[in-house]
Amino acid sequence: MVILLASCSSDENPTPTPEPLTFDENLLLKTWTYDTILFEGTLYAYNHNPDCQKDRFVFRNNEGQVYQYDEVYFTNTYCTGNQTILTWKPVADHIDFYWDTVKIDEYKIISLTKDHFTFAIDRDMDNDGKKEHLVVTAIPDAAFNSSKITSNKKSNLKTFAIKLPLK
Repeated sequence: MVILLASCSSDENPTPTPEPLTFDENLLLKTWTYDTILFEGTLYAYNHNPDCQKDRFVFRNNEGQVYQYDEVYFTNTYCTGNQTILTWKPVADHIDFYWDTVKIDEYKIISLTKDHFTFAIDRDMDNDGKKEHLVVTAIPDAAFNSSKITSNKKSNLKTFAIKLPLK
């Protein structure tokens, strides 16, 4: 029995060391609004509904909302909102999103500061079964978008026609 225990050394199956984060996850913990989308070399303004609050997403990590992700986007002139609540997990250079224990999406972090969040996602934008690569920039929204859109500082950009909800 001693020989059996000695042959099962813990060194044989070491626990893999997780890769260190390439971003400060605490910078995520706020409400963000979509700003621009880079798609196939063209920069677009995000298509917020001008009659409603801006589409937004929130990263939370506090008591009762541990690693909670909450996304709201508005789909019509009546400002009907669609909401998605998931859990998120920071991993190396990306964020994984989960519905219960099933991973459903991933954001690859390009840049994260207190004023800008830029990430890459892959989406099938034209329903051809192939995913296209998009780079999305978001900006903080301290007031949870309590007012309607009054101006578009990126008026020289075309508007990206499709919403980007998580899968």
